[in-house]
Amino acid sequence: MLDRSFNAAVLAIASKLLPRGFDVRDDAPSSYEELRQHHNATGRIAVWSGASDRTIFGDRDINYAFRAWHDARHILGSFDFSFAGECRTCFAQTQDIETLYRGHDRLPFWRALLRAEVIGQASYAHSWGAFPADHRDFVACYLRSPSL
Repeated sequence: MLDRSFNAAVLAIASKLLPRGFDVRDDAPSSYEELRQHHNATGRIAVWSGASDRTIFGDRDINYAFRAWHDARHILGSFDFSFAGECRTCFAQTQDIETLYRGHDRLPFWRALLRAEVIGQASYAHSWGAFPADHRDFVACYLRSPSL
């Protein structure tokens, strides 16, 4: 885990944004359209259960909450899964954290974590055709050199 206080912020924001909770599934939506259809039909976000071992959160449940928060922002902003849509979603998440934690001493680091987790990994996936296998190592490297 990179930052215990960021984990707490993720849980707080996910719970505020998704008061009805979210679903964790092996067969979660894999496109924006599927995500939107699931949300319209159920009123909930469904996140993928996989690739949750080597994340910055150090806990699967917090990773799921982050994914749910992230996907909720895709839905609320009508941001597709393109690179531009990921950037807009990251900006919306940054606004969430800045609104709720204005003045928090870790806020600059949290902004960097969001950028690495969302824009950094989206950029990697765009270049290499897949997301990094080890999210924790990727984010650590990205924080040292954001131009990756």
